[in-house]
Amino acid sequence: MLERPGPDELDRFAREYDFALAPAERAQLAAIADALVAVLEKLDAQEPAAAAPLAARRDPGRPPAPGEDPYNAIVRWCRVEADAAGVLSGRAVSLKDSIAVGDVPLTCGSRALSGFVPAEDSVVAERVLRAGGVIVAMTNMDDFALSAGGESSHYGPTLNPFDLGRTAGGSSGGAAAALHYDRVDLAIGCDQGGSIRVPSAWCGVLGLKPTHSLVPYTGIVGIDATFDHAGPMARSSIDVATLLQAIAGKDKSDPRQREVPELNFVEAVANAPDTLEGVTVGLVEEGFSEAAGVHTTVADAVEQAANRFADLGARLERIALPEHQQADGASFATAIQGMTDLLESGGNGFGWKGRYWADLPQALGPGLREHAADLSAQVKIYLLLGAWLRRRHSGAFYAKAQNVRPLLVDGYDRALAGVDALLMPTTPFVAHRLGTDLPLSERVLRGWAVLVNTIPTDMTGHPALTIPAAESDNLPVGVMLIGPRFADDRLLSLAATYERRYGWLPSRRPPTAAA
Repeated sequence: MLERPGPDELDRFAREYDFALAPAERAQLAAIADALVAVLEKLDAQEPAAAAPLAARRDPGRPPAPGEDPYNAIVRWCRVEADAAGVLSGRAVSLKDSIAVGDVPLTCGSRALSGFVPAEDSVVAERVLRAGGVIVAMTNMDDFALSAGGESSHYGPTLNPFDLGRTAGGSSGGAAAALHYDRVDLAIGCDQGGSIRVPSAWCGVLGLKPTHSLVPYTGIVGIDATFDHAGPMARSSIDVATLLQAIAGKDKSDPRQREVPELNFVEAVANAPDTLEGVTVGLVEEGFSEAAGVHTTVADAVEQAANRFADLGARLERIALPEHQQADGASFATAIQGMTDLLESGGNGFGWKGRYWADLPQALGPGLREHAADLSAQVKIYLLLGAWLRRRHSGAFYAKAQNVRPLLVDGYDRALAGVDALLMPTTPFVAHRLGTDLPLSERVLRGWAVLVNTIPTDMTGHPALTIPAAESDNLPVGVMLIGPRFADDRLLSLAATYERRYGWLPSRRPPTAAA
């Protein structure tokens, strides 16, 4: 039986909405509330039972033992395996700690979700299992995915495999760093501003932010449904393609998907040509801009990679795309308001038809109340500004941001009309050093500054793939390829052609032996 809101509680809620209850009104509204809560109680009996998780051997595992995880990339080693065979048979797959696996604890890198164990698999987790993959780890991430700095997790920063004095980036930093462990073959991360691509670039692996809606997001904690993406991370083009083949495609639980084409990513990589004759690659001037914070050494390294595309036969064309530098306001307005409302609504949000995550709110609401003081500065400022935007501006800035989105989409579509792919540095600088001595504000802000080149395509939905095709001072530098919507297979084909000829950089192994 639900506890009824009493008159004092109704008074408190009324004050939050800036009105007061008269004594007579107070009693009458309490009576109405009592009647309506009685109606709500019927829901528990009416809600359909959740589908039973796929039959699998489910060992929830344990946190890493001392010395077992030198990059602090793993929240939990686990082992979930079904009696199935497919494109992932025998492959060890890690999932970001925001992706539900039935019976395996999930925390989103936050103290607020400690103790939460999902009852159901996310769609991508189930697809991994059905394809024969073995889920072996939940990977470290920034607190609720609200930074690309790689430093805000409740479990501490994820360290860069190429320099343990630097971060792996975020928010999917653990997914990228763990790919340097022999125990992990493939990884799934999430990307709302660059959270797959930034750590992939800094850790010298490949990371694909797929076309928006290509990969179902059901059962993954998000920020805002209009730019939530989940995608593959791996050490080779064929591995990215294979994992994407397993997890992509329409699912009725996710209403964002609408029409999703069936593509053969593995075939696209396997049949990649030896040359790029007839291919045009557009170098986005704004993406190389020093005025936007792109370091000269990074720009030069990516120019060298672009020239290698030309050596393969591609024609290079310099393109102006002013919309590329106009996405930050719209993106942050959407993220701040969207994430605040999502957290306050139990992680599901409202107003969409699909499969809602029923057990998440029961953990998230109490967790946020009980552990609010333990939240990262990034989460705290989002909550504060989200409340300010809602109370002072009533959602107007979220509306403005969504109205800007079509302008950004049109800009990218225009730029892509005459080329096969766009190219630019993934990040404006190499992995930053651990910022323990920096003022809090500087550490937080630099974790968002790294998103200057990645954030626009989260707003537009175009696929974007970072490849480890450059280096600076023996550190990885990501080269980002962007294509038309649902041209993910073409991006992977370009990467495969490049990889076959040149391989990846840096060529040296990380200095710390993998666990």
